[in-house]
Amino acid sequence: MPTPVTFAPAKQFLGMAVEATQGTPVAMVFTQLVNSLKPKDVPKFLEDKSWRGSMGTESFAQIAGVKASSFDLGGPVYGDGLPFFLRNIMGDLAVTGTPTGSGATTLGSQAVAGAVTMSTVASIPAGTLVQVGTGATAEVVTTGTPTGSGPYNIPIATPSTGLVYTHASAQAVTPVTGPYTYAFSLLNSGSGQPPSHTLTHYLGPTATSGARQYPGTCLGELGLKFNAESELLTWTGKAQGFPSVALGSAPTANPTATLPVAGWQTKVGIGGPASGGTLVSTVSDGEITMKRELGVYYTATGVQTPYVIQRGGLSVEGKLNFGAVADESPLLYMLNNTQPVLQIVTTNGLAGNALITVQVDIQVAAFISSEAETGKTAVGYQNGFKAVFNTTNAGGSGGMSPIRITVTNNVAPNTY
Repeated sequence: MPTPVTFAPAKQFLGMAVEATQGTPVAMVFTQLVNSLKPKDVPKFLEDKSWRGSMGTESFAQIAGVKASSFDLGGPVYGDGLPFFLRNIMGDLAVTGTPTGSGATTLGSQAVAGAVTMSTVASIPAGTLVQVGTGATAEVVTTGTPTGSGPYNIPIATPSTGLVYTHASAQAVTPVTGPYTYAFSLLNSGSGQPPSHTLTHYLGPTATSGARQYPGTCLGELGLKFNAESELLTWTGKAQGFPSVALGSAPTANPTATLPVAGWQTKVGIGGPASGGTLVSTVSDGEITMKRELGVYYTATGVQTPYVIQRGGLSVEGKLNFGAVADESPLLYMLNNTQPVLQIVTTNGLAGNALITVQVDIQVAAFISSEAETGKTAVGYQNGFKAVFNTTNAGGSGGMSPIRITVTNNVAPNTY
């Protein structure tokens, strides 16, 4: 008897990359480290139940209908991998770097969104990573070969799509290096649609490559969770996408050297930052859940795949557990409807390029429930909240956002 060919789930891995066009698969550029992964193709079958003179009322034929896919996945938060999913569900992104200390200049004239060149007062060498602008519209690009004698014409080599935001004349143009800070908010400009991603799942059985790709992936839910006593900072996600396709050649796993962060390295601030007088020392664990409406649309074009997966509104809610409290402040947040600022910061505490920070900012946290916890050795409260839309958490695309999540890592700009 020949030896059977089998595949060990322990060897599976997940890759990810940003798509230029939703539903058009692209090769993985990043290995996402997950410990839970449930991909599923979801075809629809159309039944023919027409009478045929036989004693049957069920289908006399099963006809292939449209197709899609769905995903449940999650694991520890890795500071260099989480931003892919934050960009997918939120869309708006501002990027800042660490100034190198030399070569700073300013724009010689306005640079509009989509421009593939910009004018600067001083020349910038080709291949320089520069931050254009500050705050919510900051972005980092790689320069091409300059021309002119002042002001100078500076091509934007990366990204090839040019600038994301419009920048006024005289705004700062600063050479930067890592670590970089990525700030995610709800995208409100244009169609309001974040980029989609291709997920590549290596499992083994697929012929030739051992892997299937799930293009057009859009997150409908993303949750973050911490527990100071017993867990890492973790995440879970739910997504929908186009039907899977077999990959032509075998992908290669390239796991990050970045480590996840323990829950005890989290700090919570209510009424202000997670430091100083607004640092709350009694929160033991908590979670935040972002949900995004998804609509999968099919049209009469002779294909089974979706025409588009449309993102709708975003909502954010969460829970905080207060243990061993000295007063009833958690209860009063709800009873008085104070709706304070909420900040949650998790960091690995390292320096330079090794620094990882995940910071959640909710400018208006409306506590909608508060239940006394009396089953332990110290009295506590279990609170639930909703994030209220506001302009403070909004990004460069304007409008309002219920949340801003900022991640600091050393991943090169224009990866996400």
